[in-house]
Amino acid sequence: MQTTRVGDAVHIAVQHYQAGRLDTAKQLCLEILQTRPNHARALHLLGAMAYQKGLYGQAIDLIRKAIKNNPNVPQFHNTLGATLRAVGELQEAVAAYERAISLDPGYGSAYMNMGNVFLSQNQFPLAVDKYRHALSLDPTCIEAYNRMAIALQYEGEHDAAIDICQQALSLKPDDAEAYNTMASVLMKKGYQNEAIENYRRALTLKPDYVEAHCNLGMILLLNGQFEEGWSEYRWRLQTHNNTCLQRYSIPCWDGSPFVGQKLVVHYEQGFGDNIQFIRYLPMVKSRGGTVICETLKPLSGLLRAFPGIDELIDAPINDNSLLEMCLHVPLLELPRIFGTTLHTIPCNIPYLHADPIKAKRWRERLTGKNFKVGIVWAGQSTHTEDRSRSCHLRDFLRLAKIPGVQLISLQKGVATREIEELAQKGPITNLSDKLNDFSDTAAVIENLDLIISVDTAVLHLSGAMGKPAWALLSSSPDWRWLLARHDSPWYPTIRLFRQRRYGDWKEVFNRITEELNLRIHSFK
Repeated sequence: MQTTRVGDAVHIAVQHYQAGRLDTAKQLCLEILQTRPNHARALHLLGAMAYQKGLYGQAIDLIRKAIKNNPNVPQFHNTLGATLRAVGELQEAVAAYERAISLDPGYGSAYMNMGNVFLSQNQFPLAVDKYRHALSLDPTCIEAYNRMAIALQYEGEHDAAIDICQQALSLKPDDAEAYNTMASVLMKKGYQNEAIENYRRALTLKPDYVEAHCNLGMILLLNGQFEEGWSEYRWRLQTHNNTCLQRYSIPCWDGSPFVGQKLVVHYEQGFGDNIQFIRYLPMVKSRGGTVICETLKPLSGLLRAFPGIDELIDAPINDNSLLEMCLHVPLLELPRIFGTTLHTIPCNIPYLHADPIKAKRWRERLTGKNFKVGIVWAGQSTHTEDRSRSCHLRDFLRLAKIPGVQLISLQKGVATREIEELAQKGPITNLSDKLNDFSDTAAVIENLDLIISVDTAVLHLSGAMGKPAWALLSSSPDWRWLLARHDSPWYPTIRLFRQRRYGDWKEVFNRITEELNLRIHSFK
């Protein structure tokens, strides 16, 4: 094939690709490669189509071969970066985007893509920097405005995020994403009614906007508007990272009696969510036949004897025969199915219990007359809201100085490094390496006088066990803690200590210290 004819064929293949005629574009590329097996543009286009179809390994091989044959095309490196990001190779993806930018400093798409990688890693300042670069190259890029507003929101720069949203809307007044982000920021600033109004505007512009529906659901639940809140919150099942409905081909349970049938109630979201909503299983059991509970392995020991569960299985369920003639339901759908309101929350506390043998062992180890306080200061570091909902171990050090108080760390994960860093600042009993699953944590909690925790699974577990617990909440808490109250209808033994200003844990700990001093005085 002559060079001119090859160039024309590639051009035509690109046109078919852009028009969505992928099979035709692929066939043209394959014909080119029969005579020119190292043709870089044809290889790249095949790689781009493989990426679009989710064939990431094949895409990476093709694009790298294209780069080998022509390493100076910025687009090739940009596409490679997108494919590497899809398989979780984020550092390599950033390197590919940087190479694209080094070849073309005006390549705005590469800046955008790099910003998206940093945003997914919760590296918000870096993300903002890349989005600013993208906007300096194209001040009309609405996506860059919206992504930057999201990064600023998570960084706690709420006023700056609102300003960016307003800039986006000045360019595109009907941009649903800008209204959605604006609403999220307004919610964090405490403007609940304005936030709801902006979510509804986003949905007026884009009625099938899954994220806006889900966000509207959460703010309605936060405000105690449960009926509409549960309905809107159900949209979470359609988000790209929620596979609850995709994992099962069997019908989803609607709450009807299922006598003589099997029902799979499967886990959803994090450990705390599952601890909170497992309370509904006895209600499920009262409506029918066999209840199979699929749960996360660290919860299995805790739930083994839970009423309402006929069979407990660690996720994922791989036995297809088990699913024959089954119904299924995501765990967090149960409040909606049972029509839960603020006044009908199932509150038979305690509904979770420590293993008596394990609890006895810890009772023998946790001796002494001190007032034993279990503490947790951080949630999952990968959570996008971790910056606002977590504090630091150093915030607890003043509690360790109260005479008669013994602090016991129930913290897990990377945040336990703070214990070693502050080892000389205050006495803390570290049990992190002794807690292998939640049955171990429950056994320790059973022997403590008080738990003080940020919004984590340990807090939910304490409440489910009916143990006294103090919740440390950000100024914009998760929906389940509601607003403007110091108690929780979900957990009567939990007391809520809320930030009065965003990010101000010092004032919260002033109150905590005062209250703990009073508690110790009465304890004596």
